[in-house]
Amino acid sequence: MDTPPWTVLRCAGCAQCFGRKAGTKGKCSRCGVFANDKTEIISHAANEQELQNEISLANVPEHLKSKLSEKMTSKPIASVREDDAYRLKKCLLSAAVDGIIRPENVVKSLAKMNITLRAADLIEMAYSQGLLLKLSEDEWQVLD
Repeated sequence: MDTPPWTVLRCAGCAQCFGRKAGTKGKCSRCGVFANDKTEIISHAANEQELQNEISLANVPEHLKSKLSEKMTSKPIASVREDDAYRLKKCLLSAAVDGIIRPENVVKSLAKMNITLRAADLIEMAYSQGLLLKLSEDEWQVLD
């Protein structure tokens, strides 16, 4: 049986676990101590993803391991990028009252959609891209 390409080791210096590729000496990412005869082999991994999971589990306190293990095996939540154009446009449109955008409404819409962009930045971005027509200092009209 072939040895897996990755080994999870526990540092003899600081007890932090780290990974080592087969055929390399390995060095602790926390304290910099090189693997030696006092270094404990914790597990093996077939690929980098598995290695990352093994190291994470090995470095977690015993009472939290089962919770972390569950989270690591559950389906990941699809992340939405903060600058997702569709989402930002939806946020802007939900802030419109009778087709008019006001900064205070954009602030509320951003908060409701949990977007950390400033209202002024979103308005400026939409205005510069031709999605809004400036009516006054604090009012813009949505263009279709």
